Amino acid sequence: MTAREENRRWPMLLAATGYLVVAALLFRSVLLVLPTHLFGDLGDPLLNTSILAWNAKHLPLSNDWWNFPAFAPLSGVTAFTEHLLGAYPLTSPIIWFTGNAVLAYNALQLLALPLNGLATFALVRELTGSWIGGFIGGLAFAFAPYTGAHALHIQMLMAFGMPLALYGLHRYVKHGAMRDLVLFGLGLISATLSNAYTLVFFPILVALWLLFFLRHADARRWIAIAAAIGANALLVAPLLIGYHVRQMAYGLSRDYRDIVSWSAGIEALGVVPPQSALWAGWLPDSYEQSLFPGFAIVALATLGVGVSLVSDAQREWRRVALFYLTGAFLMWALALGPEVRWFNVDVPSRYTPYSLLLELPGSHSIRVPSRAWLLATLCLAVCAGLGAAWLASRRHAKWLVAPLAALLIAEGWFGGPTVPAPMPLSIRVPPDAVVLDLLRTIRDDGRADPQYLGVIGNYRVVNGYSGYSPRHVDALRQALVDHNPAAFVPFRQRADVYVVARPGLDLQFVTWLDSLRDADRLIDSGEAKVYRLRRIGTGPPPPPLLPLPKAGDPSLTIDVN
Repeated sequence: MTAREENRRWPMLLAATGYLVVAALLFRSVLLVLPTHLFGDLGDPLLNTSILAWNAKHLPLSNDWWNFPAFAPLSGVTAFTEHLLGAYPLTSPIIWFTGNAVLAYNALQLLALPLNGLATFALVRELTGSWIGGFIGGLAFAFAPYTGAHALHIQMLMAFGMPLALYGLHRYVKHGAMRDLVLFGLGLISATLSNAYTLVFFPILVALWLLFFLRHADARRWIAIAAAIGANALLVAPLLIGYHVRQMAYGLSRDYRDIVSWSAGIEALGVVPPQSALWAGWLPDSYEQSLFPGFAIVALATLGVGVSLVSDAQREWRRVALFYLTGAFLMWALALGPEVRWFNVDVPSRYTPYSLLLELPGSHSIRVPSRAWLLATLCLAVCAGLGAAWLASRRHAKWLVAPLAALLIAEGWFGGPTVPAPMPLSIRVPPDAVVLDLLRTIRDDGRADPQYLGVIGNYRVVNGYSGYSPRHVDALRQALVDHNPAAFVPFRQRADVYVVARPGLDLQFVTWLDSLRDADRLIDSGEAKVYRLRRIGTGPPPPPLLPLPKAGDPSLTIDVN
């Protein structure tokens, strides 16, 4: 190792250590219970744990992989929500060696933010030559206030592919080395496989980057970058086609008014997530419409852009500052959705960037335009890194970096509970059995316990907690509420149905289950009551899964008349 390489490596190791320490403190409540507990609740975190476990058990994109074991007996249920394949290289080996998906999820959560910071550190240091600027830029992206709003959405925390791809692009245009093009390709595939929002929004930012920085590049580099983008598209195409075919079969799409309701208003720039430790109670809060960037980041970003534009000494930063400022503004405009609003009052606007985006195929499959702010956060973090690099270069101003870094961490600080993951049933059901697992109430949609237990227990559940719900779910719930045996008929026509009644379930409903003449009680304990309703009919059973329906047709009908 040369002295120059060693001098570049030590700041990165120190930055990585710093980011790990901050992440460990944020998730400190889960550190001692990594194999058994989750941060937040048993909704999205447990859903994503289930997905990670399912991925580790099946070859991605295989026919079995597409049939996630929720909403039985439907097929293609994997396409109802995120796939989390971007986490596959980290989480699947952990699950293979330990058999513990909760541990794999927690490892991903603890490492995602430091990786975000480290990739942004490399990007900003490449742009400024300053390791202090890189450290602050990484801190600003990894621990921005927006991170707290999505602490329970692991797919939103896996954002390191974007700064890695931009780092590779900047270096490739500057040096022309193939290894930098490879870094761009790795970052791009990571970003497009992390979640649906970066899949849609990050290519827009990359296109903007090409307009800013490739105008004077030679044809060879244009062709090489285009080839890398094309290779990424070919890799992702089978996944996108699989989602499209299955979502079209079930008629799954986001309603326009639903998209508008999940868009951010202009005032969201002053709204913080409820988990914010510093500003909650002082500023208005919201879960998805919280785009508060943080005063420290705004101050540093303003300084970085201002210095780049007016100082001859930082002339080489000018195009960089203009690109990331433009990128932040564009992503904020997309976060506003198809209709611009100010405190729920429409602002006259015939066309918006998002309304134009909705003209593209597949754009109606994402529901929350405000999540484009994740990319704006990255752009602002780079601008903040420019500001920190300038401060670090001024003898009488460098002392400001430390208090601004402390304020940045304080503004992004958040908290939350730690909850135990559910334990498997003490009774074994046959592989691929159909199970209806009922929690405290029949309409309890806030927890993903049943499908998590189904994945680790190798059976399928009638329940589901997902981004989409099939059409028959409401009829099923109503039939159960009405104590109508017709609720079980479509499922019993295909297989035995195991019904799990958890403690706290409505006693009248449990009494009704006890009264069913053909319900075999298999277990009655403090953990649960388990019943078996035998298959209706004779002869060989039909296939365990229904085929994909024709577009627009109901996949399953529950006759409650």
